Amino acid sequence: MKNEIDIPIQKEEDFVAANIRRDKYSQVRDLQAQEFNTAIASRLLAQDKTHVKCEKCGKEFTVETGAIDLVKCPDCT
Repeated sequence: MKNEIDIPIQKEEDFVAANIRRDKYSQVRDLQAQEFNTAIASRLLAQDKTHVKCEKCGKEFTVETGAIDLVKCPDCT
């Protein structure tokens, strides 16, 4: 029985290939995170606005959530 342990040493090309793989993975991950952040931001902005139908002309318009009591569009007022 041997008392020595053989540890395989990676070649220089393996280090280069691993660095390229890490760079590609981080670029994809960063792009995906940016898309997620954009989607979340647009969803939060859309959540604060509500569509209301004007009772005078029937035109739909967007109001803030706090101003739902307005039932006339800006054109009719």
